[in-house]
Amino acid sequence: MKRAVFGILLVFIVLASGCISQSTPTETSTTATSPSGGIDFGSYEKGQVLAQWSSLADASKVYVSEGYEDLAKHYFPNAQILPASQYEGGVAVLSPADARELLRGKPILITVNDYFGYIVYKFGVKFVGKDKGVFAAFNKDGKAYFVFTGTSKAGAGAALEYAMNLRNGASLRTDDVLRSGEFEGILLKVIGDNNWNGIPDDGEHWYLSSFRSREPFIYYWRIVDGENITVKGGFIRLVNGSTVYIRALGFNVSVEVKDGTGAALTYVIENTNPSVLNLPEGAETGDTWVKITTSEPSFSVVTKDIGDYTVFAFGDHRPDGGTEVPKAFLQLRDRMNENNAVFVIDGGDLVYSGKVDEWGELMKEWKWSKPIFIAVGNHEYRGEGINVYHQLFGPTDYSFVLGDYYYIFMNNIENDYGLSDEQWSWLQNELERAKAMGKRPVIVMHAPLVDPRPNGDHGMNPTDGKKLLELMGEYNAFGIFSHIHMFWNGTIEGVHYIVTGAGGAPLYAKPDEGGFYHYVKLGMMTDGSISIEPIKVES
Repeated sequence: MKRAVFGILLVFIVLASGCISQSTPTETSTTATSPSGGIDFGSYEKGQVLAQWSSLADASKVYVSEGYEDLAKHYFPNAQILPASQYEGGVAVLSPADARELLRGKPILITVNDYFGYIVYKFGVKFVGKDKGVFAAFNKDGKAYFVFTGTSKAGAGAALEYAMNLRNGASLRTDDVLRSGEFEGILLKVIGDNNWNGIPDDGEHWYLSSFRSREPFIYYWRIVDGENITVKGGFIRLVNGSTVYIRALGFNVSVEVKDGTGAALTYVIENTNPSVLNLPEGAETGDTWVKITTSEPSFSVVTKDIGDYTVFAFGDHRPDGGTEVPKAFLQLRDRMNENNAVFVIDGGDLVYSGKVDEWGELMKEWKWSKPIFIAVGNHEYRGEGINVYHQLFGPTDYSFVLGDYYYIFMNNIENDYGLSDEQWSWLQNELERAKAMGKRPVIVMHAPLVDPRPNGDHGMNPTDGKKLLELMGEYNAFGIFSHIHMFWNGTIEGVHYIVTGAGGAPLYAKPDEGGFYHYVKLGMMTDGSISIEPIKVES
């Protein structure tokens, strides 16, 4: 009964969001063209070419990239399958390599990044991940082209599944369609294609959606081998077959399987520190990961009793433009990796403007010997950088407990450098939980509640900054902030906080005023006191 209710709920969510459900594929061989050949785009409103593709395309022949034949046969079972090398109009199912040249110069195209691999480029915005599909219709040399492709086979399958559902009467979100001259295309995302083959299989549940610029993300649940999995204390970064990759957002991580069949699944919990965990028998470990294979309906990874411990904190390691990672950041990373701490806090501003190429260069150097937890900064959280951030690091508001401290990470760079009503409510609840547990709160955000410099203007907006100051005072919270490229340690109206924003970005102060590249060594003591030591590096 629970499984049936859950299935009904999923259908409601998908229909309410305008997403596309699964369907059984067939094809048409009817062709409608303009008198001069190709598609008469002027006869159709935005989105109608894609919505009516099955009456415009001749699907009796399908041109297919090598290795994608199974997709074509699944979605066009009665079509003649021809090699993509012969494609000169009609319907094609293409790999990203083959689609790249064909779509060159189009408003939606496929390109390559040497870290992320194939990516979609849509009118100046790049989208990363192998879960992206592209469905495009356009004219070329007087012929109509209908192209199904993506950043992987899963992406091409997403485009095909979407198109088949359109043909069977599903609605299309017109705002998501990009129309330019004799071109119409849409960008898709699939979540739940666990074996990445582009075909909805038994034991999978696809969440398939078009989107305009902000991607949909499902952080905490998946259907894997028919098992309904819910995760707490982390988010599901990836599913590959029967292996679920969970990026931890703290140290207590739990997995619950509801109404499962008892299938054995493998869980890899990343971004954790096995030395402070109580682990199930048989767990494998590395420096920052734990691997557990089990058919149990639920399990938890929880922390040991822990006394005094050390945390490193730093922030603002972006360059001053461009993609090159600052040398100071590399020095700081190496120093932190070499020295003992339970985890690292990063106060944000990881890259300069959030562009994919900047992220790619940073991620080549994103090599840590201990878990790292991030408070998102204003520089990376813009444009295409928002999607990349969520794909790599998950949600921006989260909390966890370790020892006698309750850590609260929040995004305070939107809403005029403040918090929304929902965030204030969440924060109040988190502070109450910390109080009930007898833990000292540690609030981590990018912009400080108040800029401590005389006449400084790099804090939160005054209204929200004052409100946060009052809350932190009420609950005896300690603060860790960045945004200002310097080191500062002090109290304002009795609230103790630090600013550690000199991880590689241009400095904002003289050396004797805190303007030096550094990270901070924090001693988290069981009596609630915190020792603070800035560790300098020369760049």
